[in-house]
Parts: sequence; C-alpha cells; structure tokens
Amino acid sequence: MDRPAVPTYILRGHDAPIHALRFYSRNAYLASGDSEGWLIIWSLATKRPVAVWKGHEGAVMCIRHWTHKRLVSHGRDHKLRVWQVQDEDLADLTTNLPGDKSSVDRREPWLLHSISVNALNFCAFSMCNELPGRTSRPETEAQLVASPNGLDSGGIDIFQLPSERRVSQIASAQDSPTGMVMAVSIFHDNAKSRLLVVSGYEDGRVMVHVRTGNFDKEGGWQKVTSSKLRPGSQPILSLEISPSRDYFITSGVDSWIAKYPLDLPDGMAGESRETHRSSSIKTKHAGQQGLSIRSDGKIFATAGWDARIRVYSTRTMKELAVLQWHQQGCYATSFADLDLEANDLAAPTEYTGSDLSTQSNEILARPTALDIIKRKREEKARSIHWLAAGGKDGKISLWNIY
Repeated sequence: MDRPAVPTYILRGHDAPIHALRFYSRNAYLASGDSEGWLIIWSLATKRPVAVWKGHEGAVMCIRHWTHKRLVSHGRDHKLRVWQVQDEDLADLTTNLPGDKSSVDRREPWLLHSISVNALNFCAFSMCNELPGRTSRPETEAQLVASPNGLDSGGIDIFQLPSERRVSQIASAQDSPTGMVMAVSIFHDNAKSRLLVVSGYEDGRVMVHVRTGNFDKEGGWQKVTSSKLRPGSQPILSLEISPSRDYFITSGVDSWIAKYPLDLPDGMAGESRETHRSSSIKTKHAGQQGLSIRSDGKIFATAGWDARIRVYSTRTMKELAVLQWHQQGCYATSFADLDLEANDLAAPTEYTGSDLSTQSNEILARPTALDIIKRKREEKARSIHWLAAGGKDGKISLWNIY
C-alpha cells in the first residue's frame, strides 16, 4: 500500500489566512499574500523570507508578476499595486515576519503604480501584454489589466499599465442578468490576432468576449455565451486558461469542475453564439477554488474548503492525487514554471584562470566554494516541479509531484 504524499517543505510566516501564491523569476522566488494585506517573498533555495511588507489594508486576493522585476498585487482595499522587486533591491528590504511586534522600521519595495479598482466582488484581476507575441525587451512591454467594474457588478474594466488609464469596458448582460463577476482572465489569441476575456459569474455562467483591433475604436467586443455553459448554478470561484490557449477550466461553490473549448469561429459579428461544454466532472467535493494549471498543460490543482489539495489530469479530468496536510480550508495553489529555457538552468562556467572583463577591464574574482554551493542549491530548487498551497492556517505547503 502506497504511503500518502507529504509536503517537502512547510513555509511558516503568515499569521492570517493565505489567499494568493505566485512563483516568479524562473522559480527562484514564491510570493504569498494573506487576508491582512501582508506580502512575503520566499527564496526557494533557502525556504526563507527575503522581503516582508504590508502591501494592502485589506486581504490580498491575487499576485502576478510583470517580468522578474515587478510584482502586481490586488487587495480588498480596492487597490492594484505594482512593486519593484529586483534582486539587487531585496537585500535592503525588511525580513521581519508579520508577527514580529518589535518597533521595526520596515523597508518595503518601491511602489511603481497604484490603481483604484473594484474588490467588492471577491474577483481577482488578470493581466497580459498589451501587444500579442513576445518582445526582445519584456520589461518595457505595456500591460492590460482586467478587473470588475466599480459600478456595474457584472461589468469588466480594462486598464493599461504603465499609463494607469482605463482603455475599455465590457458591460454586463442586460438581457439576462448574471450577478457579479467572480473570476476573469484576459489573454491574446496570437494565431488570430484577437484579444479574449473569459469571465465567470455569480449564477454559474461563463462568458467569452472577443475583440479585434485597437482600443481607439468604439465597441469592438463580441460575446459568446450560454445559460447552459455550466452544469451547476452556484457561483464560480476560479477560472484558468490553458497554456496552449485552447481551453479553460472552472471550479465553483458546487462540486462541479468544467472544461470548455476555446475553438471560437472567425468573424463573430452579430448574434452571440452558444459555447458547447467539452467535459465536466462532479467531484462530490464542494468549494474548490484557487485553480491553477501547470505550464506543461498536463495537470491542474484546486484548493478545497475541506483542507485538501486535489490534482487532476487536464486530458481526462480524472482525479490523480489528494494531498492532505492542512487542517483547515485551503484557498490558493500555484505551480512552478516548467517551461524554463535551457540556459535558465545552465550550470555556471567553470573558472579556468584570470578572466578579464571587456566591459570594465577588471579581473573577475574567483568564485568561492560557498558561491558554487549556493549556485547549485538555487539551480536545484528552480528545477523542482513545485506545487504550493496555502489556506486558513497561514502556512504554505510545498509539494514535489509529477
């Protein structure tokens, strides 16, 4: 009989429930956010905090990265904030944990942007590059941010960074009210030069909006929707787009998990069309949220109110593993990125003598044994197939699976 899986590590630092997790910087770091607004950046090599600060006056609902130099956080204080977290900045930041009540002069990352957005819906933001495809300088690429509209609870605002301007809006469905937006994702269909927004609602419905052209033109959004998209009628809690951009998966308050295709037809002008459900499963476990799909598209994970982390196959939708360690409900999951470039994990060049820098004509220092050990430890940590989970107990479990 196989023994149950156990976490490889437990990260203890938060004193409040964890609602947001994100691996970034080629898996060198894990960012976490809790219900009291605290943000912690963990080193995956040492499993210790390298930065701790209070980023919001309300719960942190979501964390995303904008290259390896910036983190974007969304709080229940109706603020979306962009923080500068370059490696050279981390050494100067405070690492005292939230529970440390001593009079510490906390140094937090540089705040680059702050946008007022809606947070009443419990719906986290989503972001993507403004232009499709990759650029040679990703750090300069403008971003589009999708979040619920502040006045229209079923509507969606589209902001642009770094300008902080609202550039577009998707109005709620007036002919068939859906309730509040509960989950949203914005991304490009590069093959067809289209911008897509997928959203899940309070009544369990899912909508797909498509736009072609730039935001200078009025209108432009076309809708694909059906009241029978989802088997249940309970609110959607999480929604995730596949890395291949050809399907998305939802989970909700009820026990259903559903997978929908994104093979949308060209030229969708006129009446909205019905999207047919690809597959769905009734898991018998209500309240699965924090859904995340691994970067290779093979598996996805959910965080359950019953304190279980469940791993499923994206192809068959079958449950592959139930990870049990937390004693209270879980709210967030995150996978490490498996799509690292070969040179991201390349071993450092061996020292063969006195190396002369052509940039500064200075002799490079011979790496010490400690430097080599540290580098190898970092490379090993970045190459592991991590799954992180967090919840009500304020602890983060790290699992090495599949």
